[in-house]
Amino acid sequence: MPFWKILVPYTVWLGNSAFAMWLGQATWRIAGLLTLHLFGFTLLLGTVVFSTVRLMRTGTDAAAVMREVATVERLGLALMLITGALIFTGGAEAYYAGYWFRLKMVLLASALVFRYTVYRIVNGANHQRFSTAVRRATSIASLLLWFAVACAGRAIAFF
Repeated sequence: MPFWKILVPYTVWLGNSAFAMWLGQATWRIAGLLTLHLFGFTLLLGTVVFSTVRLMRTGTDAAAVMREVATVERLGLALMLITGALIFTGGAEAYYAGYWFRLKMVLLASALVFRYTVYRIVNGANHQRFSTAVRRATSIASLLLWFAVACAGRAIAFF
């Protein structure tokens, strides 16, 4: 994949920066970041599951459900993205070389684009615009994408 090769010099530069060296030299720093990363992902995934289950019921006010979870979802997403970037910085070259990391990044980008475009359009629309089957299929696709991100992230630790 040529796209991934284009980013190699930047990854090497980032991985050899003074901040990356400092960050990666202490196991407790990375462990703390991993804990916060998983907490952020748990907040995000919890809101995704909660809103998806609520929206799969017919007659649910989608706008109200989205408002209920918006703050926690954004907090979880921000925490996950910030800590994820810091974790990556502490071991940039090793992470970047791994297949599972690159797969996770593709799945993450897909999940974010899907969640904040298709999912919001379908579930934020008037109930008559999209059928219940389309709303449910969109919700299930969103769940599958986010759980795929989690599985790929877990695979990074094992492979």
